[in-house]
Amino acid sequence: MVMTYDYNDLCTFALQFRLFRQHGYTISPSKSKIFNKFQDGNGKFKESLASDVLGLLSLYEASHVRTHCEDILEDALAFSTTHLESAAPHLNSPLKEQVMQALEQSLHKGIPQVETRFFISSIYDKEESKNDVLLRFAKLDFNLLQMLHKQELAEVSRWWKDLDFVTTLRS
Repeated sequence: MVMTYDYNDLCTFALQFRLFRQHGYTISPSKSKIFNKFQDGNGKFKESLASDVLGLLSLYEASHVRTHCEDILEDALAFSTTHLESAAPHLNSPLKEQVMQALEQSLHKGIPQVETRFFISSIYDKEESKNDVLLRFAKLDFNLLQMLHKQELAEVSRWWKDLDFVTTLRS
């Protein structure tokens, strides 16, 4: 199966915008006119985008990295929220779960490890077009990182007990 990608779609543009913002790049959505191609002559998002659930989901997540006075991202949040809430009951799994999770809490406001685990087990694992090698690698990587966290916590706990601060502070 050959997959083609349109790098001019809403999903890709919104994802790129969000990733740049999350990594500290100051991209102005109004000055750079990134989202203009997805707006009509009145500056509103095109209603034809309502059927692009992945694009709306990406736009929704991008709108959560907005800063003060970014009206276009405020509009994006309202537009994407309305259409995702409307579409969610009619979606199939796992896209439905992904949309519901996003509407409950955006990626930007979530705990990365929790979001990663949810995506691996509840979304990507159920995708028909998943790459089994990539999925296995993601699970192994996640589990190794969790093991590292447990080891570090054990070391910090041992260090705390060895210092015996509780006894020292009482004296």
